[in-house]
Amino acid sequence: MKRLPVPAGESSVGQLSGEGDWLASAGGESVVIWHREVAQTVEFPVSRSTPDINRHGVLISHGEDGVWRGEEKLEELPGRASTVHSINADGDVAGTSGGALAVWPAGSVSPRLLDGTDDGQQWWLGGIDDEGNVLGGYRLDVPQRHYVWNREGERTELEPLEGHYQTFATLIRDGRIYGTSAAQGDWQGTSVEWNLRGEVVRTMEGGPVFAANDAGDEALHWEGTAVRRANGRVDRLSYPFTLAFPSVLAENGDLYGGQYYEGPAKVFCR
Repeated sequence: MKRLPVPAGESSVGQLSGEGDWLASAGGESVVIWHREVAQTVEFPVSRSTPDINRHGVLISHGEDGVWRGEEKLEELPGRASTVHSINADGDVAGTSGGALAVWPAGSVSPRLLDGTDDGQQWWLGGIDDEGNVLGGYRLDVPQRHYVWNREGERTELEPLEGHYQTFATLIRDGRIYGTSAAQGDWQGTSVEWNLRGEVVRTMEGGPVFAANDAGDEALHWEGTAVRRANGRVDRLSYPFTLAFPSVLAENGDLYGGQYYEGPAKVFCR
């Protein structure tokens, strides 16, 4: 395990966001970001949440002073509180607007609401991938259903396995969608992968995947934190070489995450 540097007078507790080359801490009036593990500080006029940073170092944030893509303030629809959640490599931002799911396309500050979500309910956002596909669902409904919207805004429902009745999606990465399919009364479910047509293409051992990289490696909770490599090998991380809040699986296979008190770190698990 290697601790990430934190500038003097700063702290970083909890999850990290990003894709490995760029990382960001969770938020505040002063936020630590890292580029190739070199730390720097970003100052805000008010406290903001900083849920994501893309591979070009563009940080998204939201707070009492609005929603932001880097230093660019994004528009909000009248009478609606907005949040941002994810940003892809092109700069498309996914977030929420008054409970509905919204996308601020790259090059535009105006939000576009996703089809079927402007219904007065509270929708959950799972992320946006580099092709502009957005993952989301309405988690207070029973049975729960999750969906993927393509760049054109067309919505596709994620299908449960045969004999199951609800789905729980956790992650979208390069058109690969991860989560669980569950039968009635089974809240643990079966870990699955869907394609963009909403079809289950794989069932997997362990819990749902919470992070993945372009190489096909997947991080999940499986009797503790584990990384399942594209070649099928499973690397299990045991104490003390583990993380309280694992969240980012880098392209080289390292796993980054936060700790309770010691600050962020990475685990060499290649």
